[in-house]
Amino acid sequence: MRTLASQVSALEGKTVILQGWVLARRDHGKIMFLDLRDRSGVVQLVGSKSLGDAHPEDVITVTGLVKKRPEAMVNEKIVSGTVEVEIQEITVVSRARELPFPIDTDGREVNEEIRVKYRYLDLRRPRMAHNIRLRSKVVNFIRNFLSNRDFVEIETPVLTKTTPEGARDFLVPSRLQPGKFYALPQSPQQYKQLLMVAGFERYFQIARCFRDEDPRRDRAYGEFTQLDMEMSFVTQEDILTLTEEMFTTLIRLMFPTKHITQTPWPRLSHREVMEKYGTDKPDLRRDKNDPDELAFSWTIDFPLFNEQKDDDFFYGSGGAKFAPSHHMFTSPHPDDIPLLDTDPLKVRGLQHDLVLNGFEVGGGSIRIHQAEVQAKVFDLIGFSEKQKQEFSHMLTAFSYGVPPHGGIAPGIDRLMMALLGEPSVREVMAFPTSASGGTSVMDAPSAASPEQLVELGISVATLVNPKQGGGKAVYERIVGDIKALKLAFEPYEHEAVRTSEDAAKVRNTPLHEGAKALVLFADEKPVMVVVPGDRKLDMKAFKALYHVRDLRMATPAQVEDITGVTIGAVPPFGHMFGIPVYMDAAVGANAHVSFNAGLHTHSIRMNEKDYEKLAKPTIGEFSKALE
Repeated sequence: MRTLASQVSALEGKTVILQGWVLARRDHGKIMFLDLRDRSGVVQLVGSKSLGDAHPEDVITVTGLVKKRPEAMVNEKIVSGTVEVEIQEITVVSRARELPFPIDTDGREVNEEIRVKYRYLDLRRPRMAHNIRLRSKVVNFIRNFLSNRDFVEIETPVLTKTTPEGARDFLVPSRLQPGKFYALPQSPQQYKQLLMVAGFERYFQIARCFRDEDPRRDRAYGEFTQLDMEMSFVTQEDILTLTEEMFTTLIRLMFPTKHITQTPWPRLSHREVMEKYGTDKPDLRRDKNDPDELAFSWTIDFPLFNEQKDDDFFYGSGGAKFAPSHHMFTSPHPDDIPLLDTDPLKVRGLQHDLVLNGFEVGGGSIRIHQAEVQAKVFDLIGFSEKQKQEFSHMLTAFSYGVPPHGGIAPGIDRLMMALLGEPSVREVMAFPTSASGGTSVMDAPSAASPEQLVELGISVATLVNPKQGGGKAVYERIVGDIKALKLAFEPYEHEAVRTSEDAAKVRNTPLHEGAKALVLFADEKPVMVVVPGDRKLDMKAFKALYHVRDLRMATPAQVEDITGVTIGAVPPFGHMFGIPVYMDAAVGANAHVSFNAGLHTHSIRMNEKDYEKLAKPTIGEFSKALE
């Protein structure tokens, strides 16, 4: 039977069979020392070189005799440090090629895109293996904690309905009902409220959630995991108390070196934290240099509504005055319900955000359970009758007796990032997406075959082919896309220009308004970077922000090969050429953007927010003023 590295210390004088990976090899004359790694730890092997030729990361099977190490050779850093195994027989099960990066470091010096591409190797790294194993233990603790308190774990559908909930949906076409689409759930919000109507009273789920949002250090692109909890016949105080008990117990048992700054956790009003700290997720640590200090707090008494802005993603309700500060199912404070008719911006919501060391690691609320109040909120956020109809299933369910209910959904990824002091949620996820939206290992997203598209009744608007049509085709595609979305724009025809300064003069527009599109290679992959006309790309800042090792400008020939357009006429729409777009935040400060649109003689001016809708850029700060 196989023996694990963690078991050999108790088997001195016994013959054992070990299996795992070669962590390291050291040669001393005719003798070789091998460190074997398995899921439990590391054990040292010693034997003659004539027994076999094993190298780092080869998978091996070893039969050997467990011997006590001399006192001076004891290694307390490994689980089997009091013994070593004298090799009697060794078999190389499979050979390992040379690794694309070292795995005996913490990995922070390695380009993240490369780490994600070879994630199965990156996860061999001790830091990463520790993070993933600890995450599993945390989830198991949560599951047992809630099950022991009469919660029922229930899985809700992943193929569901697209409804306007505040972020972009991922859509999945239906083969059986051509022309219709499922949506991947942004959260199980509606299902868990329906489970309260069903009478389960206490529900939880370790839920996968999907949102087409730009990545940040505390938010991975595409998908994430949250602990979803919902309870009937509870107050906000009940939810906060239960959550605080669960995480305080978890930290005491699983993070014994950590200490919580203040217990009970501070409960601060939204107005108070904004006035005192300028943020609704304050970092309340007393010593921010102490990696073991954990400062939990609650932010409560949020306004139920904010004034609606252009970036409130509510599919057609952009003309309304109000947007929900949390989501449209949050209950107003009972004392403030009359203000819904007179002064909605003064209504407080029964929302609660859980904050840890300056990160929002969970959010929840008491929900609306009265159909008439829910309908009133829909009206205030500007939902059309068609949009209200998309929630008819909930309003119908609420007519059959719905209990008062509420819950919270801590994010597992963000919680683990904060507890472990990692710089990004991707460091606590097994297979995260990259900053550019690529899925680990799998080279997703990828194109569907023509046969698949035919079966689904879908036709795909193809990318601009740089070999066909050149700048004219690019210009026509831009204008076509703008008109298809019914966006306002101003076209210009003018003398040929090749610089941002000349373009601004002939258009009579500010130089800063110009959106200058640069094509570069980031670690050998083409990307587009957009900066204002009066600024230049800070290559060093861009590399640091997006963890790029090698960044270089494309040559004029390469630009034309990628886009079909000559330098000076490239529009800031990398998606048309199948390359990611990175936009400097200074561009977003403009009300409008102007750019050459594929031709040196044709420009377009449009609303900056409309430009973002078309280009969907990743936004960061990586430019500086021209000298």
